[in-house]
Amino acid sequence: MTTTTPPGLAAAGLEARAVHTARAYSATDPHGFHRRHDSPEEWNRWARRARVTRTIATALQVPTDDVLVTDDPHRTYRTRTGEVPGDLITITDPLTGRAWRFIPDFTTPGEGWLLLDRCPDCEAEIPATRIATLADLGEYLDPDGDIWPADEARDEALHRPGCAFAVPTITTPGDQP
Repeated sequence: MTTTTPPGLAAAGLEARAVHTARAYSATDPHGFHRRHDSPEEWNRWARRARVTRTIATALQVPTDDVLVTDDPHRTYRTRTGEVPGDLITITDPLTGRAWRFIPDFTTPGEGWLLLDRCPDCEAEIPATRIATLADLGEYLDPDGDIWPADEARDEALHRPGCAFAVPTITTPGDQP
């Protein structure tokens, strides 16, 4: 689903943009959107994700209307009260309609993200590189760029069997159960 503000809506007033954005969240994350007022914990999650939206929108110089933060179906966070869904951040380019997906980078909490992209060998979705600014994304996308993949990109568990890009997990006899 594209959550991008339609071209005619970009110049629209606050009311039209707000309704469009509410409908986009309702369609994409009905559980999270409709239950955000159910408890202090749900509201806290909603408010934290709003902060993530503002932060990454500023870093990548995109309107907040083009950013959607939802539950990550593949990753969870450990908290004092148990596991909670991670954040999956989707930014939809209003000109091309392409959706860019990110997850938090825990080496720089709240300051950087991991871009999800396809492995160059096996096509599995992997956290390809660290992004903190538009320049980081630009260097990753530039064919002449000299960017290093994130350590997480080489995690063998994320790749298909036999992938040349993955680094096999090395275990020692002491690591065996």
